[in-house]
Amino acid sequence: MPAMSPTMEEGGIVSWKVKEGDKFDAGDVLLEVETDKANIAVEAQDDGVMAKILKQEGEKEIKVGTPIAFLAEVGDNLAELEFPEVEEKKQEPKKEAPKTPEPAQPSPPAEPAQAKKTSTPVSSGKADPNQVFLPSVELLLEANGISRDEALSKITATGPKGRILRGDVKAYLGEIDSSNNSKIAAYLDSKSHLDLSNIELRPAAAQEKAPATKDKPKKEPVKITHQYILPDNISKDEVVKLVSKAEQKAYGKPLYAPSDLIDPLFEDIIAPPRNAERFKINTSFQTSVAEPDDDFDFEPYQETRQPNILDVELVCTDVVDAKARAEMFVDILGKYISRAEVKN
Repeated sequence: MPAMSPTMEEGGIVSWKVKEGDKFDAGDVLLEVETDKANIAVEAQDDGVMAKILKQEGEKEIKVGTPIAFLAEVGDNLAELEFPEVEEKKQEPKKEAPKTPEPAQPSPPAEPAQAKKTSTPVSSGKADPNQVFLPSVELLLEANGISRDEALSKITATGPKGRILRGDVKAYLGEIDSSNNSKIAAYLDSKSHLDLSNIELRPAAAQEKAPATKDKPKKEPVKITHQYILPDNISKDEVVKLVSKAEQKAYGKPLYAPSDLIDPLFEDIIAPPRNAERFKINTSFQTSVAEPDDDFDFEPYQETRQPNILDVELVCTDVVDAKARAEMFVDILGKYISRAEVKN
C-alpha cells in the first residue's frame, strides 16, 4: 500500500484496473486507492505483469507498507513462480496501566556513582521483538523470503533500541560488510550527546549597560509561484486530483540519479523522513473572458464555462530538500496537465 500523501497512514482499495495475468506498461493505472481526502489512481513505475492480487476491492484500513499484490517481469512464467508468505501485521496488545505501588520503606543513601548517560544507547545487537518494521526493511525481507521470526532471531540490529535497519538485512544477506553498520551506529551515538564535564564557568564580569540589540528579522519562507493554462474540457475536480497526484509523486521520486558514488545505506540514515512536510500548496482558479473577433464587435465579453487558468503558490518548509521537491512538483503538475490536454 503506497503512501499517497505525507500524512497518510492507511487506505482502502476502490478498484483494480488490471487482473491477475494482465500485462501493463509504465504509466498505466494499476488500481484506485481511497484515502481520507480523495480517491487517487496509482500508476505503474515500470513495465510488468500482475502476478497475484493479495488485497481485494473494497478492503479498507490497510496500513501503508502492507503488501497488496505481487508484480512480475514481462516474460516470467507465472505458473512456476513461488510467492513468499506474507504475514499480517498484528496490532500490539494494549498495555494495562501500572498499579500504584505500596509505599516502600526508606532505604539508606547509596554511595555516589558516576552519572549515567541519558542518550539513546547503541543497540546490543538483539532485535526488539515488538518493533514495527520500516517499509523499506519489510519489502527487503519479503523480496528475499525472510520471515519476521527469522529476522528477529537471526539478524543483528544496529538501530536504536533494537531496531532492524535496511543495512542490517543487507549485511545478513552478505551484500555489505556487517562491520560498517556497527561503525556507523557507534559514530552516530557518539555524536548524539554533548560532553560537558570539562567545561568551566567564566567569572562574572562587571555589569555594564549593553547596547540595545535590534531583533533580527524573521527569515521568510521560500515561496514558488506558477501559473498553468488549463484545457477547456478539464474540470476543477480533475485539477484537484492532478494536484494531489503530483504532490505524491514529488514526495516519492528520488532527487538524484542512480550512481556508484551514492551509498543508499548512508542516504537512508541522513535523509529527512519521507513523510516530513516539504511545502504547502495554495491554489486558485481564474476564468478568462472571450475577446472580440474584430474592432467592430460590440457584443459584451462572455466568460468561459470552465476556469482556464490555475495559479499555484508553494510555501516551502525548512526541510533541506523542500525547495528541490517543490520545483519537482511544479514540473510534474505541468506534465500531468499537458497529458490531460492531449487526452481531451
